[in-house]
Amino acid sequence: MRGPLADALVVLTRPPGRNEPLARRLADRGFEPLAMPVLGISPLSGVQALPRPADHDLIVFVSGNAVSAYFQQLAAAGELPGTWPSGTLVAAVGAATAGAIARTGRVPADLVLHPDEADAQDSESLWKVLQPRLAPLRAALIVRGQNGREWLGQRLEQAGLRVTRHAAYERCAVDWPRQQVERLRAGLEAGRGVVCLLTSVHGVQAFVDNAARHGLLSACRGFHYLVIHPRIAGRLQSSLDVPSGTAGRLAVTICAPRDDAILQAVTSLASL
Repeated sequence: MRGPLADALVVLTRPPGRNEPLARRLADRGFEPLAMPVLGISPLSGVQALPRPADHDLIVFVSGNAVSAYFQQLAAAGELPGTWPSGTLVAAVGAATAGAIARTGRVPADLVLHPDEADAQDSESLWKVLQPRLAPLRAALIVRGQNGREWLGQRLEQAGLRVTRHAAYERCAVDWPRQQVERLRAGLEAGRGVVCLLTSVHGVQAFVDNAARHGLLSACRGFHYLVIHPRIAGRLQSSLDVPSGTAGRLAVTICAPRDDAILQAVTSLASL
């Protein structure tokens, strides 16, 4: 028997340029993906006093976007080190971000710290990895967007480190393309289910704003959501004004941020 999500539309909301490889893989499996970004990511230019790797004992990247934006800034300023400073550890909040660090080709693998893929991919798990390494460290740099969660920075400061928070990129809300909205609307009118991927807390409000703008807010409460962290699920629940009781809860599945894991999650939902 075919489940309600067997022919679901799969809405991909990651920033432009991040959805296409996964969309192709979904299409190859027979799904209909809709690339509907909710946030655009742009490196900040003209940064005054760009922090340099050699001036810090530890650099923490909060996302792959932070990695690419910071290295672009270093290159533009002529500060990209030919050889990574041996005294500068690099930390990533998850394995996906660690992969982005590896792809720069600049940081030796033995200097990169991140949570195991079997653990939660977040600041709390990274903190457990960092704690045994903190004693000789004095200065840490956290590379992120214009704003971000302060939890890890506060823990590092409590441990005695001087912490610099560097905004490497900015986020801007993206309006959904009309063609994609019409495809989504047609699918809903035909009674098809929808699986929607959300990968950041910041993207939740942009998603809700888009849904409201296009008259789809009520329909969105019936979607099945894939998210990469419980905090995203919590923000989505409150942003869509869904009661917290069991009967009113959204349908949410938490999965790892890797494309392989997302594809597997979609396939599993379709088989239910």
